[in-house]
Amino acid sequence: MIRIVRSTALQTVFKVLTLSGKGRKPFLQVIIDLTTLEKRGKFQEFSDLIRVYNGKRGLHLVVVYLVIGKCRIPWNFRVWRGKGTPSPAQLGLKLVQGLPKILTERF
Repeated sequence: MIRIVRSTALQTVFKVLTLSGKGRKPFLQVIIDLTTLEKRGKFQEFSDLIRVYNGKRGLHLVVVYLVIGKCRIPWNFRVWRGKGTPSPAQLGLKLVQGLPKILTERF
């Protein structure tokens, strides 16, 4: 399922690139975002994932978006698990390093 979604996303990126016409090619932006899904109450099943970060209690996701033209496509995400684990910045760097070579070579 994930492979199908990612291949469709890549096709969308290349479609925008080919439809851009003459002149300057559009930029590919990679955005790293720390998103918190705020949780209140007790969640026994997610007790190892619910943390407090910057005063927000909840599930903290590091999300990588690909932005080309007006298209913003969520590409990948990781859950930040709190102290003693890689920081959100380190998780974001790993996600960027995991981008397909076809994207990093083309742009």
